[in-house]
Amino acid sequence: MDGTMAAEAYVNKPEATHSHKKIDDFELEPIPEKAKRSWWVISLIWLAIGIDISGLFLGSILSSGIGFEDALLATFIGSGLLAIIAMLCANIGFQAGVSTPLVSSAVFGRNGGKILGFINGISLVGWFAFQADFFAFIMVDALAKYDIIISHLTALIGGSVLMMMTAIYGVRALGKLSTYSVPLMVTLITIGLFMAADYQGGAAPSIEDPLTLGQAISFVMSIWILAAVAAPDIARYAKTRRDAILGAGIGFLVGNSAIILIALILTKMTGTDDLVEVFFTLGLGMAAIIVLVFAQWTTNSSNLTSGGLCMSMVLPKIPRPVLVVIMTIVGIGIAQLGMVNKFTDFLMLLSVTIAPAAGVYIVQYYVLDSTKMSFENIQQVPAWMFKGLASWAFGTAFSACTAPEFFNLFSFTSISALDGILAAGVIYLALMKLSPSSDKEL
Repeated sequence: MDGTMAAEAYVNKPEATHSHKKIDDFELEPIPEKAKRSWWVISLIWLAIGIDISGLFLGSILSSGIGFEDALLATFIGSGLLAIIAMLCANIGFQAGVSTPLVSSAVFGRNGGKILGFINGISLVGWFAFQADFFAFIMVDALAKYDIIISHLTALIGGSVLMMMTAIYGVRALGKLSTYSVPLMVTLITIGLFMAADYQGGAAPSIEDPLTLGQAISFVMSIWILAAVAAPDIARYAKTRRDAILGAGIGFLVGNSAIILIALILTKMTGTDDLVEVFFTLGLGMAAIIVLVFAQWTTNSSNLTSGGLCMSMVLPKIPRPVLVVIMTIVGIGIAQLGMVNKFTDFLMLLSVTIAPAAGVYIVQYYVLDSTKMSFENIQQVPAWMFKGLASWAFGTAFSACTAPEFFNLFSFTSISALDGILAAGVIYLALMKLSPSSDKEL
């Protein structure tokens, strides 16, 4: 059975078919060899995704809640943990050669995988809305400095359409965009930082909303935990296992931490984390606009790309490009409602809900039986696999109990996202050891 026939067999349980389309991201089948890429392309994609305006916003949150040295420590620890999770998940993605929703069905069942795909898809629409909202606010302010006045909605729609066009063509288009955008953004940001060293700004902000080190690490992890769990979406395009693991590791360790560090350094040097404002003050206004456009373009295209893959599993009869367009429209509507004001709440919701799922399939692959994560096995999974689902639910509840933003009943590692991953993994291992027989299809 070839990849396309296998995909059809899988999604036809119970209701759909898949056929090749002109615009294809191989959402329901393994990646063909001719479409695979080397580690540096994979790394560039992750680096491009990591350089975004929300990282600057998170840097300002850390600066107002924790000292500079502790903020640096939280950034490095959080990014390091993300890199480890991403590398573990990327390796699984390379082995299976398919998207994250299909990988997850190996431990949650066909319908269970669709549930995770739906939750991930909705989360990615929300994340897209946040990023698009950031883009619109900053673009309006940046253009106003050149006496170019546009409305927030105009900037929002214009930016969203730009991001959508890349996502329609999938990961391969994202790779091409990243190849050009990353060197340009790194060069411009580096120039800006060197010039900012001589910029005389205000004093660094005082601590207004104190954070514990654990909370700070959890915030750092939360901003990209969804991307780490969804690492198979990108890693499946790697030519070798080494390319998949190395690409994810470098991308998350460097990409995730870089923009947060820039915000922290800017705040310490100038008293503000506003990279765009500093650039304009230094006479680099056009550079600021270029960085803003490319940063949000790559990051939000990734959100729509992964979201489209998730929703393709849930709604396989609808072509993925159509799903991307629908997600974009919904995201624009959410952004117009001012979702940016709930940024930290949204981050913690992602951390508590999504992260534990990774604990289940990490344990299945690395501790129990890696062959269960192969595409051949995925084609044969039952509709429901309740041990995996129960473990995921337990991990979510456990994470909510340790998160200060939720129940805050007790503390475990002090990082609620990590708590959920560990709890889900341990419970899944216990359930599988106590009752090793496979879940029955219901």
